[in-house]
Amino acid sequence: MASANRKKPDENRKKVMQRLHDEHAYIGSLRKAMAAEVAKLRRRGDPDLVILRDMMRYLMEYPDVHHHPLEDKIFAKLVKHSGGVRAVVLELLAEHKDLAKESQYLYHKLDALVLGDDKLQKNLLRARLTEFMELYDAHVRCEETVVFPAAEKFLSSGDWREIADRLPSIDDSVFGMSGSEQYARLRRRVAERVDAAMMDVAISETLGVYALLGAIGAFYEGAEELKAFNSQQFSDVKQANYTLFRDSDSLSEALSKVAKVNGRLIGKGWSQRLNIISKTARAVYLPFSENFRMIITSRSGG
Repeated sequence: MASANRKKPDENRKKVMQRLHDEHAYIGSLRKAMAAEVAKLRRRGDPDLVILRDMMRYLMEYPDVHHHPLEDKIFAKLVKHSGGVRAVVLELLAEHKDLAKESQYLYHKLDALVLGDDKLQKNLLRARLTEFMELYDAHVRCEETVVFPAAEKFLSSGDWREIADRLPSIDDSVFGMSGSEQYARLRRRVAERVDAAMMDVAISETLGVYALLGAIGAFYEGAEELKAFNSQQFSDVKQANYTLFRDSDSLSEALSKVAKVNGRLIGKGWSQRLNIISKTARAVYLPFSENFRMIITSRSGG
């Protein structure tokens, strides 16, 4: 009887950690398929926007709702036992919120593109999706190499028993035994091997031709966005000035109000311009960094 009691805490730990490791593997498969679709954004082919949207919907419905909250329970106990990983754990907790917020944004963005309610800007969308995948990769890698080993070392048998007892029985809508019908296409896509496709992309872009075209496209899209913003701000300032002169009792009063309003509008405008320029600069640089990384990955078999 005593022997059985000693084994159970270890079984609880294994049960919880096995689920987390399995779910990381599932999410990794999803990200790999996502990378293959994102790669199409930097070539002449068109990505499957429906598949990308469904990927984001899955991330919203399963990892954000079930996987991350389970990790949060472990993290909450870990910070009580080990101050050495406190800063890392707090950063991962914040990233859970960031990933949920970004997956929601990308889902609604992709849904609008699928419905034809938004204009596809390939380079800017690719930059946003790539940043999202890179954050996810770094997040999972930190959990697997730093935080999970610390949790297995420091959490008590009582901690693991409490977490395991509250472990919900959930059938993953994509990777589970039954699977949801709405994710049928996504399941097939994830099941496909994407290594050969990634290798083709890396080889075809060795000379950097597509990287250069992608950078030019990103620059053009950024310039168009900046042009549209400048036009809109000019219209806003013009309308504001007209209203102020019309409603003022004297020229001096009008000029005083105009100075204040214009200063506020122009200041806000420069902040937005810098944001557009910064976003465009990242999108212009991205094709070259991606090109190098994909070549290294394909050669190493990763």
